Amino acid sequence: MSQNPYEIRLSLLGMAKEMLEQEYFSKMDAVNQKYSFELEAAQRKGIEIPDRETVPFPTEADIIAKAKTLNDFVSNG
Repeated sequence: MSQNPYEIRLSLLGMAKEMLEQEYFSKMDAVNQKYSFELEAAQRKGIEIPDRETVPFPTEADIIAKAKTLNDFVSNG
């Protein structure tokens, strides 16, 4: 059974959200690992503790933009 246009758009939004969230959590893992090493080094050296880098969580606008990119790929593929 084929999906209607609204179902396709909803699917694309879901895929975009999932992709961006996976990217976010991968970046956060990398940031946390880097910060852990920097924190340990700072404590050993007795220097100021560094600030943790921040990674913005995907916004609604980010998700919509990603969904549009996916749609363009599928439509023009």
